Amino acid sequence: MATLGLTARLPAPVDLVYQVVADVERYPSFLPDVARVERQGDLVSMTLRLGLLLVTLVTRARFAPNQSITLTQVRGPFRRFEARWTFVSRGPQTEVAYHAEYELPWWSPLMAVPAGLVMEMQTQRQIRAFEARVRALLDSAPAAG
Repeated sequence: MATLGLTARLPAPVDLVYQVVADVERYPSFLPDVARVERQGDLVSMTLRLGLLLVTLVTRARFAPNQSITLTQVRGPFRRFEARWTFVSRGPQTEVAYHAEYELPWWSPLMAVPAGLVMEMQTQRQIRAFEARVRALLDSAPAAG
């Protein structure tokens, strides 16, 4: 079993950060690694770009507004995959944490290290894209007052 954990602080209130991360249907418009997303109830099918490959991951998503998003693989490339985004208000900022536990297919023990690095790089890119989207939404919001 492999794990991945990343944390970042984004310069926005928790409700906005949560809203951006929870808006999975919009991912293809601002996340370069996401080719397509389909959501039916709590099932989210996400087609990801891994270099020249397209890989589809179907998860059961549980949304706890402004607190967490938990993903459990229903079908996909892993033997097992569970991930959780958590959101904690830190004044004018939001601490976003991502934690994943996954098991690669039986035939890929030699791919464990490269796969882990790819997943970490993709998650870091996701967090940067979430931050850019949050900043764009803040910049386009009408000024209060």
